[in-house]
Amino acid sequence: MARPDAEGKRGIGNSEKLLLSLDNAGTEEIEQLKEKLQAQEWDLEIQCQAMQEALGELEESRNRYADLYDYAPAGYVTFDDKGCISEINLAGAALLGLERSRLLGMPMTVFLDKGSYKLFFDHLCSCRLTTKKVISEVEIISKKTTTIYAQIISMPMSGAGNYGANYRSIITDITERKFMEKEMSRMERLNLIGEMAAGIAHEIRNPLTTVRGFLQSFMRKKEFAQFDSRLNLMITELDRANSIITEYLSLARNKLLDQSLQNMNTIVQKLLPLLESDALLNEKWIVTKLAVDIPDLLLDAQEMRQLILNFVRNGLEAMLPGGQLTIGTYAEAEQVVLYIQDQGIGIPQEIEQKLGTPFVTTKENGTGLGLPICFSIANRHNAKIEVKTGDSGTTFMVKFPQP
Repeated sequence: MARPDAEGKRGIGNSEKLLLSLDNAGTEEIEQLKEKLQAQEWDLEIQCQAMQEALGELEESRNRYADLYDYAPAGYVTFDDKGCISEINLAGAALLGLERSRLLGMPMTVFLDKGSYKLFFDHLCSCRLTTKKVISEVEIISKKTTTIYAQIISMPMSGAGNYGANYRSIITDITERKFMEKEMSRMERLNLIGEMAAGIAHEIRNPLTTVRGFLQSFMRKKEFAQFDSRLNLMITELDRANSIITEYLSLARNKLLDQSLQNMNTIVQKLLPLLESDALLNEKWIVTKLAVDIPDLLLDAQEMRQLILNFVRNGLEAMLPGGQLTIGTYAEAEQVVLYIQDQGIGIPQEIEQKLGTPFVTTKENGTGLGLPICFSIANRHNAKIEVKTGDSGTTFMVKFPQP
């Protein structure tokens, strides 16, 4: 009986060892699992920190892009398929003259001149059909400024299988460029006419002088007395032809200037008696509003007299009897301004756009060279001519830079 007890004791001992072994094994695995879990927690924490840094960089990049978009000098606009504004930056909003929040959803046609409606929709249509960049020029009526010329560059946007439903566009103000192109075109025409005049003036004037001399000699003879009226008419027409040639020569850009320090008020005051006599003959009046102490300018006095005379005579001819014409001067922003204001009916829009172009005139017997001569004189003096016209009259302003 002693043996079984001994074996029993040995059996119980082995079980305890087995349990102890299993217990030890479980503890080691748990420790390993804890270590693995802790390592994974560290990895997750590192990944989370990396993700936070990436998100921060992404947010910073998005903010930089938003700043670039908002404060870019050009206007960025997104149009939908109906031509409405779905997105616009600050420069674009400033160009249109309204706050950005008010512009979203508004049709672009609200800001277009009527003549640009078709151009705009043809622009979007071409953009959708060609799927390429399309460039067009339109006239925009800003809510804060006058009409401006703008260039629109558009590309269709892809997304959600609805290609061409939106158009990302760049709108740039090209008013200054259009003005410079117009000025260059006008000056090229003036230069061409000046070169032509300089080339043919002497060739024409010489025979005219000869013919005029013979006509004058005929008028002194008794046998031609019965033709005096006709001879006078012929001499008058020859003088008219000579005056036109003189006006052509005034357009020459290479004409030498005899500039010296002159005061615009003094030039006006010396010319005033002649101007007033012209006005009184037609029952019209001239008043002056000359600013005190305007600075002297480098001027060709003879050309200034011609410029003033042309503007004043144009103004007098535009008014009915009893009208008043004002000649004034003032200084502003490093400039001296000479202005001539009439009380006529204004300049038609189709003529206003062509002011300064040779041969453009509303007068039945006009040559269309008076204003081109004024523009040419102003250009030689580095001055600019601005025009304001309406039903109540027209004002020409010549702005001279101070020396």
